[in-house]
Amino acid sequence: MTTPVAEPMQEREDPFRLLVENSNDILTIREADGRVRYTNPTFYRMLGYKEEQIVGSTCFELIHPEDRDVVLGALDELVKTPGARDSVQCRARHAEGFWMTFEIVASNLLHHPEVRGVVINGRHIVDREKREARKDQLIAELKQTLMGLNTLSGILRICASCKKIQEEAGTWQQIEVYVRDHAQVEFSHGICPECTSYWYPEHTQEKPE
Repeated sequence: MTTPVAEPMQEREDPFRLLVENSNDILTIREADGRVRYTNPTFYRMLGYKEEQIVGSTCFELIHPEDRDVVLGALDELVKTPGARDSVQCRARHAEGFWMTFEIVASNLLHHPEVRGVVINGRHIVDREKREARKDQLIAELKQTLMGLNTLSGILRICASCKKIQEEAGTWQQIEVYVRDHAQVEFSHGICPECTSYWYPEHTQEKPE
């Protein structure tokens, strides 16, 4: 006589399997020693390897040399504590030789009776890298623009009498206005000692002792 338990259990498993197999993220289950027991199809589709190349191996050689010690150190610490969870960012080598950056989230489920492994979820963060690169580019362009606004260069044509400056369009501007518009400088006005003596000689006469 067939037990009625198997069919409902199968019904519960199928939706989860479909989610895992069609996820945009990589899902890997590893043994305590790091060897891969299972990976979803996304792993092979995204990184270009075949199942026989991955299952049963550690894949540690696929991690970028500069990231390897950090990843292995985090994994060693993770397996020491049941239920522990950690995340790290690292680069993995595609089958064609180029590097891809992933955000890795690992959970220690070695104690879980239905999992008995370290579950690792990997998300390709190329979109974030593109956004960061675009942001850096915009910042660099903004800095360059500000430098141009705050720096006067070249030859300025200035009136020898009134000291106005001629712009490229041919119009003449007060030197204060021109510098303010091109160098983001504000002026405050005073009068120098020489001009004070010339225009207001009565204020520069020596007072009797």
